[in-house]
Amino acid sequence: MDTPMSATGLPPANGLKPAGLAFQCHGDRRQPALMLLHGFLSSSAQWLPNIAHLAQDYHVVTVELWGHGDSPEPSDKQHYSIAGYINGFELIRQQLQIPHWGLVGQSYGAGLVLNYAARCPQQCSSVLVTNSRSAFGKIAPPRAADASAPPKPPRELPFHPIHARRFPEHIKAALVASADRMTASCIADSGDLAHQLAFSHRLHELTQPLLLANGKFEKSFQTDLQQLLALYPQLDVVNLDGGHSVNIEAAEAFNQAAKAFFDQHQRAAQPE
Repeated sequence: MDTPMSATGLPPANGLKPAGLAFQCHGDRRQPALMLLHGFLSSSAQWLPNIAHLAQDYHVVTVELWGHGDSPEPSDKQHYSIAGYINGFELIRQQLQIPHWGLVGQSYGAGLVLNYAARCPQQCSSVLVTNSRSAFGKIAPPRAADASAPPKPPRELPFHPIHARRFPEHIKAALVASADRMTASCIADSGDLAHQLAFSHRLHELTQPLLLANGKFEKSFQTDLQQLLALYPQLDVVNLDGGHSVNIEAAEAFNQAAKAFFDQHQRAAQPE
């Protein structure tokens, strides 16, 4: 029987009311925990192809970025910072009484979870990331805003999900609806943080196991990946038949790789 969906497009969740960043819990809370964090102009609908599979054996917590999905848009711009996000993640972890969790970050979310893992090694026990220009590419610092120029409509941005070509229609519809609700100020403030998430020259700081799930159809990222492997030839990479949103476009292979990785590393870190 198909899993019923809520109005947001996500399976019914057993989460607590969010304190700050919106989150939802899936699966047995007695199992090892995973935090899943989507990318820019996305939402937790990003994980629709993955939640049911991972929640069979893990306590899955999907978290939404500020101003994305059901998360509020904070009035204090300090929330749009690495420290602000880490504080938000830690509030959720403490509220759920999770001693430590594995992290999954997609795109912009990858840059955030890598920074989180580096700053909180005792709370973050293993890390899986996907293609991420913010973490592993070169992003120019933000330019001073032209007050006279109106902001671009969200759908004119190249990374808006309306442009996705390999998404199932129900997932694309949920992501487009979420992105269309975002405000120009949230898009600008979130974008300003992107250039601070660079992590290519900091991977040596991680003490946790790391897996990069590479969507090999994203040609621009393959150059970034080769440069990353030149710095860290022992980096664990799994190459999958998908693009930037490889967890959607190659969902079955991604789910298998994620489960194998966390079965090996996250369960080993779980207290008896």
